[in-house]
Amino acid sequence: MNTNETADTDWIDYAQWVGQAVRRMRAEPGQKIGLFDSSVPEPVELLSSTVKAAFEQGAPDSYVSVFLRNHPELANQLADRYQVPIESILCTTGATMAVDYVFRALAGPGDHVLIEHPGFDIFASAAISNGIDYSFFERPAPDFAVRVDAVLAAIRPQTRIVVLTDLHNPSGVRADEEALKALAKALGERGICLMVDEVYADYAADGWNGLDINAFPNVVRIGSLTKTFGLSSLRFGWMFVGADVFGPISTKLRKLDFGVSKLAHSVASEVFHQAALYDQWRDQLISAARPVARAHLSAMQDAGLLSLDTRFESCVCFPRVTDVSDTRALSRWLTENHDIIVVPGECFGQPGHIRVGFAQPVEVLTEGLRRLEAGLTEYRRTMARQQKIA
Repeated sequence: MNTNETADTDWIDYAQWVGQAVRRMRAEPGQKIGLFDSSVPEPVELLSSTVKAAFEQGAPDSYVSVFLRNHPELANQLADRYQVPIESILCTTGATMAVDYVFRALAGPGDHVLIEHPGFDIFASAAISNGIDYSFFERPAPDFAVRVDAVLAAIRPQTRIVVLTDLHNPSGVRADEEALKALAKALGERGICLMVDEVYADYAADGWNGLDINAFPNVVRIGSLTKTFGLSSLRFGWMFVGADVFGPISTKLRKLDFGVSKLAHSVASEVFHQAALYDQWRDQLISAARPVARAHLSAMQDAGLLSLDTRFESCVCFPRVTDVSDTRALSRWLTENHDIIVVPGECFGQPGHIRVGFAQPVEVLTEGLRRLEAGLTEYRRTMARQQKIA
């Protein structure tokens, strides 16, 4: 149950909205451009090459049982890539399931979780499905910073988990490292887990590897190949879990995660063997897209259409639309009149904003942003005329 001032009526179910958007795209192939994707496109050719090379002569060495255990090679690969102790790693069937296991392991009816706002509705949904009370702390625009004092002021005696994303979804902004350390320390002193969803972390170029699990044993860090390499088809995720909470989370995972795929984890290991190629593919696409997004969205800001943080640290941003409060209606109007689809802020509990995904080939992104600017300009004129008539 949500018990703070951020009303549930401010939210649209994100999965339902995306499903509708995808159906619109499929119904009119080639006509509409979607700037709602929150990762690079799936690298189909690269993945096909990886799978072919691995399985062409039969099952590779990576094709091993993952029943009630991590994939041994994957655990080593994750430890090396992210510089975490191997004993802290738990492999999962995607990041969404990891979130659910943390909630189930550390909280229950009568307990409370504190969730960032604006944010991804998956966290509140996990609380609801497990009968856990929840409320929000604010990461206010335009910088969406984590303010430690504000978080600590919002915790309750029943708080078991504080949840945030880094890079932030929907803004793409990176949290201040010192603020995260201070928050982890303060929560640890109170016996509260800090769960950090890091699925976008590989888009950042600052070289920071996240909170040290050994230094902050109350921390859980969650990642996934869905965002890192655009490989949602593998449904492979992971947790780096501090010693204070590893026991209950590991026990819950091993009791429940029977849907883990031996084949998917084998392919994931083969992908990590070629991680340099996948990193290069992602980084080249994003490096080309970011200047385009920055130029077009900054021009819209200069024209008074939007207001936003222009650091572009991730593959998404979350601008405020000038003088528009109902961005669900705006998103629908843009789709119908300008064939451009963006995510309304209501999907993240923040009406008046839109999330723009820019992990697209340059030509697609350029045309999509051109349509967005034209649509926002016309929408403003249309609303002004309607207000004058009224």
